[in-house]
Amino acid sequence: MERRFTGEFSLGEPVRAATVIRNDGTYPHKDIGEPLVHPGDTGIVRESWSFLGEIYYTVEFMARSVFVIMRGHEMARMGTTFDVV
Repeated sequence: MERRFTGEFSLGEPVRAATVIRNDGTYPHKDIGEPLVHPGDTGIVRESWSFLGEIYYTVEFMARSVFVIMRGHEMARMGTTFDVV
């Protein structure tokens, strides 16, 4: 039985990165610390799940050819503003 977690973002929803996402060593063929996604990059939510009480999302950034795991505070809905820190 497949279990889906409802969260802040829906599957297939377009989102925008609110922070820089760097390789923590789990992304192959990229150096540790190398930026994978930059603020403002747009992607599509492909999957969501819960781990230790937090909701995580797999987001595909087609322009950069990467899939990354993000938390809700690291992205924003399309059409909304965000502050780049």
